[in-house]
Amino acid sequence: MKTDDGSSREMRSSSYHTPVLLPEALELLAVGDGGVYVDATLGGGGYTEAILEASEGAQVYGFDTDPAALAFAGKRLDRFGDRFVAVEENFGRLAELLSERGVQRIDGIVYDLGVSSHQLDTTSIGLSYRIDAPLDMRLDPRLPISALNIIASYDAPQLKQIFKMYGEEPYAGPISRKIVDAREKAPIETTTQLAEIITHGTREDKRNETLSRVFQALRIEVNHELDSLHSSLEQSLEVMKNGARIVVVSYHSLEDRIVKELFKRESSPAFEPGSLGSLKESIDASRVRLRILTKLVTPTSEEVARNPRARSAKLRAAERVLHS
Repeated sequence: MKTDDGSSREMRSSSYHTPVLLPEALELLAVGDGGVYVDATLGGGGYTEAILEASEGAQVYGFDTDPAALAFAGKRLDRFGDRFVAVEENFGRLAELLSERGVQRIDGIVYDLGVSSHQLDTTSIGLSYRIDAPLDMRLDPRLPISALNIIASYDAPQLKQIFKMYGEEPYAGPISRKIVDAREKAPIETTTQLAEIITHGTREDKRNETLSRVFQALRIEVNHELDSLHSSLEQSLEVMKNGARIVVVSYHSLEDRIVKELFKRESSPAFEPGSLGSLKESIDASRVRLRILTKLVTPTSEEVARNPRARSAKLRAAERVLHS
């Protein structure tokens, strides 16, 4: 199926993407009647549908930049009328885009980070090393820089930095040099070409781990994922009402670390400047903005059996606390 823009981002499955930890997320959101919610990562619309079904008066603003996801979710959620509002932009501009639509405060927000099953399986995006596809990796087709551009133009130190920083790849240096050496002989244009170069000389039992780390790093670099996440989380605290809930499902340590550190920082009383940090009277409790709702939540073995891509998921949730 082609999208309205003529792209080949086809939908191969009516299910599109299976939401992970959906019952747990919905319970922690505590959806109330008439509330305004944000699905920061709309995808196939699974979380949004669950929120709208949980409350007849709720409204959801769903953010996504993938034309195929927006088209699919739009059809899926059409029965809810104007209770669902699609926002075709990156969640890194959360507060600004909500304000443009007349929304100043929200009752809850959910993030399902990473990429959808559909995106991994779509040949035109080139996110998976298991599928022969053009090097692209742009989750937003409007982005100016693709994985092809990065592989063709970054020098070895730059490639090493992103593989190490975003993929935590222990052999980032050698892999970067292999890429630079290979492209001097011929352009690297497809996922399978790149995968073969990356794993040349690699032990068979280490191939998948290495490829997963390098492809993850490239995807994060192309889409500015961690910068957008950090910015969006900060903005979410500015638009959440007192008692509003935030639920975040992440899939790798870099995402989870950002969420964990923000939740920890915003739920801990701060010491006033100049204090010794040990006297109770020096603590400024009014600077606490979050109350952590639960320890780390992971999928059950039953959910992982149904949906293997859920195995690395981690859920964290918190509640906004406002002070007079």
